[in-house]
Amino acid sequence: MSHQTGIHATSELKEFLARARGGTIRIMKIVIREEELVLGSYSEPEQSWDKDYDHFMLPLLIAQEPCYILYRLDSQNVHGYEWIFIAWSPDQSPVRQKMVYAATRATLKKEFGGAHIKDEMFGTVEDDVCFQGYLRHMSSCSSPAPLTVAEQELQRIKVTEVTMEFGLDKRAQTLQGLAFPLQEEAKRALQQLKQKRINYIQLRLDTDKETIELVHTKPTETHELPYRIPTDSPRYHFFIFKHSHQGQLQEALVFIYSMPGYTCSIKERMLYSSCKNRLLDEVERDYQLEVTKKMEIDSGDGLTEDFLYEEVHPMEHTLKQAFAKPRGPGGKRGNKRLIKGAGENGEDS
Repeated sequence: MSHQTGIHATSELKEFLARARGGTIRIMKIVIREEELVLGSYSEPEQSWDKDYDHFMLPLLIAQEPCYILYRLDSQNVHGYEWIFIAWSPDQSPVRQKMVYAATRATLKKEFGGAHIKDEMFGTVEDDVCFQGYLRHMSSCSSPAPLTVAEQELQRIKVTEVTMEFGLDKRAQTLQGLAFPLQEEAKRALQQLKQKRINYIQLRLDTDKETIELVHTKPTETHELPYRIPTDSPRYHFFIFKHSHQGQLQEALVFIYSMPGYTCSIKERMLYSSCKNRLLDEVERDYQLEVTKKMEIDSGDGLTEDFLYEEVHPMEHTLKQAFAKPRGPGGKRGNKRLIKGAGENGEDS
């Protein structure tokens, strides 16, 4: 936010900034004096921008004295000449000074005009903002951003993907999945689930911390389960499905991976898909929780009691369909037709 310190540019500085944008100035140093932004010094161009750079820049870098430096390049955009904005804040400077300069930086950029600033640098030692330092800065800006641990793992998984073919059905099988650690509250919730003290757990991935976080453990009846599924974000769910089967009350632990269509980013989809199997392995191995059914859904609309029952007890449903007596053709059936073969009743065909 600009004007955080209440420090403004003097009218003389504003006039000078307007003139400098026209291209007559190569470099200017701006400092804070008596709670105002004022012009410290400036120089006009002598050679090309790269040859002028260290010649003009280095003498302005004074230890223990923060300042702002605007350096004009020879390139132009639709607004005019392009500039480098440098915030110089040496480590030996008083803390209060460094804080004031940091809080006033946005004010100066607004006064000068952000559209004219091509690059912005921050330096605490001369090596940060000398010509070679600027070249290093440009090189780092043009390089791809470093990958997080999760993104590196995803990239490795993508490279090591293998395809297994089952008849006409081709499914991509990854060799390994990601293993985000469970956060402490999530671990405690799984222990409580094992002890039957709770019957529902909802988990989420914190993609910044690269951990699996607990969302909540609200008591949940089967008819409430569809309302536990978020419509705008992916989640992992563990639910103890209590039901009656063959006259006996049973409990089945169901794992649900909900991914609401394509409203989520590709990164989220990849992370949740890759972390799923390793999470299930840990739950079954470390918490001795036997997951009866694992399912993936895009919404909670179909999570009825009948649906869960058929998912948990699929064999009875399958056998019933396989051995049901087939229906005969519709309408009145005629007399059976007898077809005789050759030689029957002592006659030739």
